[in-house]
Amino acid sequence: MVRAPDGTVRTVPAVRKKGTTVRDAGIRQYRYVAKVTGLRPATTCRYRIATGSGSTRWRRFRTAVPEDAAFTLLQFGDTQIADAGVPQRIVDAAAARFRDARLMLLAGDVVDRPWRGAEWRALHRALAPPGTFRSVVAAIGNHEQCRLTSACRSGNGAGFRSYFHGPTNGFPRQHRTWFHTDVGAARIIVLDSFGSDLPRQRRFLRKALRTNDRPWSIVLVHSGPFASWPDRVSSTMRSTFLRTLERHGADLVLSGHDHSYARGMKAGVTYLTSVSGPKYYASSARDWRRGGATRRAWASRTSTYQAITVTPDRITVRAIVGHRADGARPAARVGDVLDRFSLRR
Repeated sequence: MVRAPDGTVRTVPAVRKKGTTVRDAGIRQYRYVAKVTGLRPATTCRYRIATGSGSTRWRRFRTAVPEDAAFTLLQFGDTQIADAGVPQRIVDAAAARFRDARLMLLAGDVVDRPWRGAEWRALHRALAPPGTFRSVVAAIGNHEQCRLTSACRSGNGAGFRSYFHGPTNGFPRQHRTWFHTDVGAARIIVLDSFGSDLPRQRRFLRKALRTNDRPWSIVLVHSGPFASWPDRVSSTMRSTFLRTLERHGADLVLSGHDHSYARGMKAGVTYLTSVSGPKYYASSARDWRRGGATRRAWASRTSTYQAITVTPDRITVRAIVGHRADGARPAARVGDVLDRFSLRR
């Protein structure tokens, strides 16, 4: 049920999604999706979930701003480990500091062992209450679908596909793990870097960039084209997506996967990798150089979240320290702005 500012209440039917299983997600459960249309931009509404046995309390949400208005989003790298600990503290701190942010982006690997229901429950607790009145857009990582991992089961990412729901954009054979959505002055394009359909995603990315009539294109993906872990090479991502990103006007690419902070540029596109949990890898510029990019900022053993403000003529990004482990570099305190930069039209 949705209640508009004038008090009008609409009942919107929900569609049941394919459920999770104990084997693949640690719990047997169904999820439901309801599509609400006809809402005005930048309007505060309320909603509640009603069933035959009762209903939740009314919760509020605010619709997206129009194209010419500024908005702030919060972006988080891998949470993955102990979501009820460091990641939850980071999400809570970000939501408290940027109360006007109405969108949260997750760069994948939101859990470590997708067949354990306790990890999904910890993730949902970490995202609540901020996620009850903010939109959440998530890229699927390798852990959610048991790629690059051993002794793992996920039912082809069944937990992630059930708990997160992306739109379809009318692209042939489009999957729910890659899509785009328009918010304010930006088109946000989400990719599945470990999908088995990368050539089709490349065609989708090209169309999404070329048809974007908004000033900015922001890409969210778990594994970016330039690896920061010294032992990792992102050659597949580069060979698949780099030329399309450069030729068709991508502005900012946000990723995780490497469990450190790094920012760099190549051919006018800015790339940012971050981690928002307590698992860390060493940091290196080796693969950035190998791919022809310049790494301009970095940190190790440091968890951040990104506060990103978008206007029609500027994107301002602040990477804010959420947690530091022993041996963290460079010197910074929790709450400090580790890195700040702007992109201008």
